[in-house]
Amino acid sequence: MFGDPVVHSLSPVIHNFALNWLGLDYRYLPFHVTRQRLPEALQGFRVLGGVGLNATIPHKEALLPLMDELSPAAVRIGAVNTVHIQDRLVGHNTDGYGFLAALREERPHLPQGVKALVLGAGGAARSVIHALLEAGCETIFLANRTEDRAVALAHFFAPADCDRRIRPMALNVDRLPWSEVALLVNTTALGLHGEMELPVSLHRLPEDGFVYDIVYGSQGTPLTRLAARNHRSSMDGLGMLVHQAAAAFAVWTGQDMPVAAVKAHLLQKNRIV
Repeated sequence: MFGDPVVHSLSPVIHNFALNWLGLDYRYLPFHVTRQRLPEALQGFRVLGGVGLNATIPHKEALLPLMDELSPAAVRIGAVNTVHIQDRLVGHNTDGYGFLAALREERPHLPQGVKALVLGAGGAARSVIHALLEAGCETIFLANRTEDRAVALAHFFAPADCDRRIRPMALNVDRLPWSEVALLVNTTALGLHGEMELPVSLHRLPEDGFVYDIVYGSQGTPLTRLAARNHRSSMDGLGMLVHQAAAAFAVWTGQDMPVAAVKAHLLQKNRIV
């Protein structure tokens, strides 16, 4: 894995457990790679015989022009989180798959045909919006503190959103369509930096509204704990993390990751931070 920072990533725990479980002769290692050193780090890893890697902040978009080939998902999302090294460098993006696979474990009927509210318009939102569009979400309200970023992201997806399902807006708590949405997705770090109040109004969600925070923690997240206090069902990003890893694992090894065993291992070891 290439990242800056990378030391706190759970990906080595996930992949090395799965590799050992299946008896595969590979090892997954984290590498601290700065933005400036990314091209030469990629070339060095290739020369050393690496078969694949993941990328996290800040490299997902920077990898695009370094690839020889891109998967359809990487093109549509505009970012690469998984590289398969063969004769060519093939860039994939498994984040959208991971988001949707985890959601359907908890709520199989979502998000087809419903309205969703997505908080945040950064890199993580790209994968979420791609997955929601692909899965037939009726409307995606895209709210960001800086409305211009939400507008820009909606414009990026315009070729895949001919019927204009994405509706960008400012993250103004009192003006968001809480009562209309069946699914709330947080792609930001809301509450993780000690904010006293989260810019949400969960009591206005329908009683069966579902809250999905794509970040994760050993005791849930500030948003999932707030959802519980407001009697709304929720999930954090652990499932997304494991499922996106499973998709990358299959690209590299041709085998299925033991997802249930990986989740149990993470919870048992209390490695979620």
